[in-house]
Amino acid sequence: MNRNYIGENIRIYRERSKLTQQELADKVGVSWEMVSRYERSASSPLKKLEKLAEALQVSKSQLLEEHIPEGTGAIEYRVPLFTNIPSPARFQPSQTNYYYSCPEWISKQYSDVIAIDSKLTHTNIPNFLLNGILFVSKEGKPKHGDLFISKGYDSLELKRYGGESTENILGKLVGQELRY
Repeated sequence: MNRNYIGENIRIYRERSKLTQQELADKVGVSWEMVSRYERSASSPLKKLEKLAEALQVSKSQLLEEHIPEGTGAIEYRVPLFTNIPSPARFQPSQTNYYYSCPEWISKQYSDVIAIDSKLTHTNIPNFLLNGILFVSKEGKPKHGDLFISKGYDSLELKRYGGESTENILGKLVGQELRY
């Protein structure tokens, strides 16, 4: 099993904590060379995972998750992915640990895009398939006829904009990746 992302997570969280490899090594009880090996995925950090998580002030699951941690800088064409409705339902990048590859044309045209698993959404629009990932732009108001995501307390609905209030609008649908 390829777990190169664990080493990358260690490096990212170490840098976020403003620790050198030597400082992290001292907290974990290993040499700085071993921390370097962990970060390069040359050695497995699993035996020291609990101490690493404690030293970096993160959970073990955060080190093990295959994601791009928040605050690591922009990664081209990757957008926050929501596989559940966060509480509160603001859909901010800090409310998820997952990212999804977005089509290049979407990320170039829209700056504030999120990806939502379509299983979280329902719709009454005839012949619209909700099976895959929805790309939603949170910038600007939808125009007449645009598809948009409306957020309720514990649900999302895909609707067609007809001039109604924009109070509960999460954003307009700008793309979809279908799964068959």
